[in-house]
Amino acid sequence: MNTAKVAFILLLSIILFVSIYYLYLNFPQEEREFTFVGGNGESELIEYSRGKQFSENMRYPSRKISYTIDEVCDSNKKEQVLEAFRILEVKTTLEFYPSQIGQIKILCSDIPPESENEDYFIAGEGGPASVLNTSIYDVILEGKISLFRQERCNDLPIVALHEILHSLGFEHNDNPGSVLYPTLECDQEIDDYIIEDLNDLYEQDSASDLKIEKVEASKSGKYLDFYIEVLNQGLISAKDVPLTIYHDEEAVEFDDGKNYVNLGEIGVGVKKILNVTNAKISRSSENLRFVIDVENNIAELFENNNEVSMILN
Repeated sequence: MNTAKVAFILLLSIILFVSIYYLYLNFPQEEREFTFVGGNGESELIEYSRGKQFSENMRYPSRKISYTIDEVCDSNKKEQVLEAFRILEVKTTLEFYPSQIGQIKILCSDIPPESENEDYFIAGEGGPASVLNTSIYDVILEGKISLFRQERCNDLPIVALHEILHSLGFEHNDNPGSVLYPTLECDQEIDDYIIEDLNDLYEQDSASDLKIEKVEASKSGKYLDFYIEVLNQGLISAKDVPLTIYHDEEAVEFDDGKNYVNLGEIGVGVKKILNVTNAKISRSSENLRFVIDVENNIAELFENNNEVSMILN
């Protein structure tokens, strides 16, 4: 056998071996599932309210809350509202500022609604008008106040305080000396628990909170399929949210050449769902880690609920 034939047979053998090995690597294999082994962390707040709110942990996204006063409100009602805001600013960490599109909208009317109780003096109405439950907070997106009567008290703007506290999420109480008692009197005061609750509720800075709520994953050979749900249970939106998946501590590289997936913007209370098939990982990989914002570039309420670990069954 001459040298040319030997070389040809050797080359053919190498090509055949490489082809068989390539087919082996890419040939569909039995699908195996990954099982959750740890992560998610804890992301529960204490229940702040010592008093009674319309629902637990109600607050606006920020300590700085905007307001709009309707042009039909007369100067007296405007001054009473502004004085009520000033009092709350002195006693709490809250700040109130005017805006054309305020979070708290103050309306005025000379015609009060009818009361079912003839002894009940209706001077105004107030409360949250739009609320979003994120599982941590009930985030107040908008509050409304309607002032019907002129203030009768000289020392404190009782009516305005009463309705503003409603718009901050506080219900009536059964203390006759409280500004939140259903029937208003001029000698009523702001309860200590209200001030304490407001300061506690707004102790947390405005931030998002990204939590991996659910993950399912399986592999067939070197191909990974996964399904993941990421919830923003914080107070503000999170932008350009990166998801990184590690297989045996090596980041998965995707078709665009990046070793992460950009989930884009996730709004308050929004759940982003991602379903990926045939991502390539090592055939021998038996461990997965799903990590949101691995470099901690996004300010969050909690940083311990961004990761889930899984192991191959």
